[in-house]
Amino acid sequence: MGQLISEQLHLEGHRVSVASDGEEGYRMWMQEQPDLVILDWMLPRMDGVEVCRKIRETSIVPVMMLTARGDEMEKVWGLEVGADDYMTKPFSTRELKARVRALLRRAAFGKERSESTCEDGVLSFPFMQLDRERREVKLEEQLLVLTPKEYELLELFLSYPGRVFSRAYLMDRIWRADYLENDRTVDTQISRLRKKMGIYGKTIETVWGTGYKFNPGKGSEA
Repeated sequence: MGQLISEQLHLEGHRVSVASDGEEGYRMWMQEQPDLVILDWMLPRMDGVEVCRKIRETSIVPVMMLTARGDEMEKVWGLEVGADDYMTKPFSTRELKARVRALLRRAAFGKERSESTCEDGVLSFPFMQLDRERREVKLEEQLLVLTPKEYELLELFLSYPGRVFSRAYLMDRIWRADYLENDRTVDTQISRLRKKMGIYGKTIETVWGTGYKFNPGKGSEA
């Protein structure tokens, strides 16, 4: 299957590296830092879920999970550890290529938006500005009083507008801890942050079964 996927993506103009097991795949990812990772759930030596979890400790690279499992809770689990998309085998290569294109477009869009709104260390939106050097956030020119964790959350969201962050990734990135089922740390902090943002709190949207994202377009509706 790895060879088939590689050949199909080569035809799309992509450069593809293939690993035979999870440990090799993780080492390959660290060395090559690709634009997209495709993982099989049941990889030998280190399964795809564990590879995804380790990648999410330091990176938000798009990750697609492939699996023979079709149970809804299995899918939610895969998304919770940080996968961006999920395909159940068997699947068509045409659909796979379409999803790869969509993930790469989304990642490129988030990067462009981040770079285009950042000037001299300031992330700017019509209703909010975040100054990375001063570690300050102004909402409609009013300074927001934020805890260190609230600031880090908001900086991450504003840096990648539209990008969905799983609870597991946020726990790894902000709290440097593993995400445990039923842990409400992330949800509680998001709720507090939204409250401080007032009418603009709705720009931080909940993505069911996955996590949260920053939607600056909602700011124009406030």
